[in-house]
Amino acid sequence: MKTLPTALLTLPLFLVVFSLSAAEPDPEYVINDDFENWIWKPISFGMRKEGRERLTAGKPLGYEYRGPLYRIPVGFELPGGIMIEGSEAFEGRSMMLTAGQAGLHGRYSRKIMPRTTYSYELAVKGAGTFHFRAWVHGRSAVTGETKWLDFPNLIEVELTDTWQTYSGTYRLPDYDETTFKVGAISAAIVIEVGDKAFVDNFRVREADPQ
Repeated sequence: MKTLPTALLTLPLFLVVFSLSAAEPDPEYVINDDFENWIWKPISFGMRKEGRERLTAGKPLGYEYRGPLYRIPVGFELPGGIMIEGSEAFEGRSMMLTAGQAGLHGRYSRKIMPRTTYSYELAVKGAGTFHFRAWVHGRSAVTGETKWLDFPNLIEVELTDTWQTYSGTYRLPDYDETTFKVGAISAAIVIEVGDKAFVDNFRVREADPQ
């Protein structure tokens, strides 16, 4: 799809946004994303500034936009790649991501608990590596101070040029919580510079206890 000139990123954000209704969440899953439903949302002021800088530098935005609106998967709060359908998709619609991260704010926020094992499944193709990365922070119960402890890759898949499905389990590493206690942790899909990932049917739930 062709995009409109960069200058339109500065238009006033007063258009009515039409959305597709999202399916009710399945309580069995911590994450249940099939990327079938997308909406157009106003581009925020921060996104406009960054977007103009990237386009001026000749870099892609990593998301679709039409004037003052950009398209995003239902449930995401910040850009989440480009909608793919037709022969390139896994089934129905899929999401394509280039350099950056998606889902840390909102979609995959506070979804991972320490000392808990999760099972996952996903369909991917592309070039490079798919990462599902955690942002692990701790908080002092005495002072309230917080500290970043780690950024582990919970899922890491080398991509191929045809769709492949994967499944497995992951668990946060154990940390010294003498001072900084670990609570609910956020994560994101992370794609490195130069890589490209097509993603579909990403599902996570607590693993059945053995």
